[in-house]
Amino acid sequence: MGKLSFAVLALTSGALLSGVALAGAGTPAPTFSGVSDTRAGIGLRFEFGDDAAEVVGSVRHTWTDTNHTVTGGLAEIAFPVITKRNHGPKIRAMGLVGSTSVQGLAGIGYDFANQQPLLGVGVQGPYVEGGANYLLNGEFHPYIGANIFGGVPQ
Repeated sequence: MGKLSFAVLALTSGALLSGVALAGAGTPAPTFSGVSDTRAGIGLRFEFGDDAAEVVGSVRHTWTDTNHTVTGGLAEIAFPVITKRNHGPKIRAMGLVGSTSVQGLAGIGYDFANQQPLLGVGVQGPYVEGGANYLLNGEFHPYIGANIFGGVPQ
């Protein structure tokens, strides 16, 4: 009986150890990949330099990597609806970089009312934005706004 008990003990121990070693081997580790997102949106912006409310139409493309770093771009056109000046639109092409909760914006554009190129910088969060446009003639136009862009996908 001693040899049989030893053999059963050895087989049982070996089965338990191999079961522990292989635990979870049939389940692959989760993998994560980046997320690409393109959205069209609309918003309302108030620019202090022109004292103008503007309706803004935008297309935003973002790429969120596995570390939740966001990069992308934004193209927009803004039409003044209440203004003391000319009623020409502004167009801007902006790059963006940041996190899934807030992104910095920087780019170039053209102000048709002032017939001037512009440099734009700003910050965008879910549903809100703020920044400034700097016209090459030296005018500085800070702005705040609200839009339908929520946070970027994670």
